Amino acid sequence: MKYLLVLWILLMVILAPLVIQVQNYFVYSDSPFLSSAYQSVVVENEAKEYFNLSQTSYSEIYVIVNGSYNQSFSELQKNLHYLQDAKVVTPYEVISQYQQQYLQEVSPLINSTEAKLLPVHELYVNLTTLRVKLLNNISQFLCQLNVTYGVPLGKNVQASTDVISTFKTYYFLALQNFSQINASRLAGYLTFKDPYVIFFGYNNYTNATLARQFLLNFNNYSILIHLLTGKELPPLAYEDPRKYAIQLVESKIPQPGISLSYFHRNNSWLFIVQVPDNESLSNINIFMANLHGLVTGHLPIYAQSELYTEQNLRIIDVVTVTLVGILLILLLRSLVPILLLVGSAVIGVEVAYASLLGLRLVGYQIYYISGLVIPPIVFGIAIDYSLLFIYRYFEELRSGSREPLTKAFKTAGRGALFSGLSITLAFASFLVSPSPLLRNIGVALVLSSVSSLLPSIGFIYTALKGMSTRTLSFPRKEIPNPSDSRSRYLRFMVDLSIRRKYAVVLLMLVTSILALGVFLTHTTNINASEIVPSSSESLVGLDQLTKFFNYSLDYAVIRGNPNESYSFIYNVSAEAISRGALVYGPASLGKATFSEPTALTSRFYSHGYTLMEFYIPYPVFSDGAINFTKWLASTGLMVGGSNAQRIDIVSNTVHVYYSLTLPMTIILILVYLGVLLRSVALPIRLVLSLLFSSLVGVAVMFLVFGTVYWLSPLIVFALLFSLGIDYDMFIVLRIREEQGTEDERIRKGVEKTGLVVTAAGLVLTGAFISLTAVNMEFLREIGFAVGFSILFDTFIVRPFIVPAIMSILGKYNWWPGVRRAHNKA
Repeated sequence: MKYLLVLWILLMVILAPLVIQVQNYFVYSDSPFLSSAYQSVVVENEAKEYFNLSQTSYSEIYVIVNGSYNQSFSELQKNLHYLQDAKVVTPYEVISQYQQQYLQEVSPLINSTEAKLLPVHELYVNLTTLRVKLLNNISQFLCQLNVTYGVPLGKNVQASTDVISTFKTYYFLALQNFSQINASRLAGYLTFKDPYVIFFGYNNYTNATLARQFLLNFNNYSILIHLLTGKELPPLAYEDPRKYAIQLVESKIPQPGISLSYFHRNNSWLFIVQVPDNESLSNINIFMANLHGLVTGHLPIYAQSELYTEQNLRIIDVVTVTLVGILLILLLRSLVPILLLVGSAVIGVEVAYASLLGLRLVGYQIYYISGLVIPPIVFGIAIDYSLLFIYRYFEELRSGSREPLTKAFKTAGRGALFSGLSITLAFASFLVSPSPLLRNIGVALVLSSVSSLLPSIGFIYTALKGMSTRTLSFPRKEIPNPSDSRSRYLRFMVDLSIRRKYAVVLLMLVTSILALGVFLTHTTNINASEIVPSSSESLVGLDQLTKFFNYSLDYAVIRGNPNESYSFIYNVSAEAISRGALVYGPASLGKATFSEPTALTSRFYSHGYTLMEFYIPYPVFSDGAINFTKWLASTGLMVGGSNAQRIDIVSNTVHVYYSLTLPMTIILILVYLGVLLRSVALPIRLVLSLLFSSLVGVAVMFLVFGTVYWLSPLIVFALLFSLGIDYDMFIVLRIREEQGTEDERIRKGVEKTGLVVTAAGLVLTGAFISLTAVNMEFLREIGFAVGFSILFDTFIVRPFIVPAIMSILGKYNWWPGVRRAHNKA
């Protein structure tokens, strides 16, 4: 046995270096757990495939630096090498990009406007060419004037007979509708195709000097174009149709107005850094640590979550060991059993983390929450089982049993095994969940339960086998007494419970209804302040970013031609713009909207899909951005982008847990315990009591913290619904061993096993309460809720609620299996 104990210790030493490094492999982003089942992922894929939307291939980091532009830019460039494949987008480049995008988007309108002006421009060119030609041949122009005004006056004009005949024909026709002077002008224009002749009259057409000066100084082409086409246009319209078209479109559809003021406030400059979506969070932390400024964005938030998690893990480990150590000293007051219990827990944590690292070789990614829940779970469960074993061993020693270790192993070991398997089964419901995130967390939970079971039976048994009672009792003279002052409390509670059993059950029902009311009326959040401290650089930067260029991108894809749903697209675009967004789509550009389809409409249509882009006026993952994206989704749009992906993974995970995973957990517990205990009532009663503890724990968490992180209730339910099985199993299995009437058996079972349960509950509470010592809000929520719930379950539910229910059920607790067995006995 000594050799086996050495092997256990060797295993502990070998695994220690691996466990120290495990935090380096945690994944903090939700992106790896997105699947094609999420609408936001479908939208992103369609946007990439059909519209080549480049924004989906990189992430943006926002950097705010104090100083002049050159100083700020230099500071950024100096530290950019910490990031891989990073690209700085300066304020001037952002403004230019928006202007280029604007021109690109309005180009159909500009082109169509220009196309309408090209005939006028051609007319203008012809008119200028004609003017030059007449200047070069002024005699020709004078001849045209003589015919135009001399012939109607009966003057002898030097011109060909055909020209005069043609002129007279036009002239007499024009006289039917116009005055003599206007008939002359019209006939002259039609004869010579020269509009310049209309600017003269009967009294000045012979003045050659005047004619030359007129042609030299003429620039009023607007009047000529109006006379010839009926269109009143400014000079720019016919001189430079392209420039005029741009100005005209811009006057009707203003540019978004992104100016330098969006990037420069007081003495600070904002720069945008584009990095790959899979940029190392460690690199981002190094970049943030070296840069003299503020860095924010969703990747910096994740990066700082990694940094603070690493720091908090050390705090959690120290506080957990300290609290658990103090509790064990108070409970056992003997050194060696305490070392064995802590050793069992340490081995369990090491085996769990080593297993996670092994799974990485086959593609498993360690979500940071999956990694964070392992230490308190394993510490609590491993010590629970080990305490059960050691307490039973001490009990057998004090009773004078000839084979105390063997008997303790058969009873307590069987209880730990059955309980461990039930917890593993409960956690296994996560593994068949359609939610990738729940499956990931489920792997960690299952490994935690299995890793807790192995050392608490194998290591403890091996250690006890090779130790004398004197060693176990050191520094005391005798082994610890498994019975202490808690026995009086347990005896009082169980007696009161059985005497007032109906009142106790009524109190439970009322409390359950109140707790359910709190649960249903309180909301969760997905705030970044839950996963990083509010004083962190990324959140301070996020707050500062609201004073700068703080847009984040959402995009939506609509199946079908935009003309078919134009009214809907227009209404959504108009509402989004009224909420402060810039919208680029079939019915809008920036802040301009079009009530009817335009030349732009088809630009946002491709392969049977219509694209809309929403630049919403809030930083990504901020409360404003999330609420805006939720509103967009509520309109019926299929929305993509980082905000939409965050919402999708949260809503899907929550829905799947409460609609599938939790019910499956309950079913697995009922079936397994029904077969194990050969009872119908016991599993149902156990599930109801677990549900009661969980509801109370979550309700108290809401009452203390107000709104909580979206994962907190899920984790609390998952842990309590599984860990609570331990204590119930310890009590039920002990009650089955006892003799006497049903109430007597309940009293004895609770009193004897209740000592283990209270000790285990205190230890597990200490393990989870250690989470409240950190500066990450959601860990504090989980630690407080689970710690409170375990205390409530340990000191109220198990010794007070459970005996009342079992006393009411009486012999039906064991129906059909155990009761028949006892009758035969």
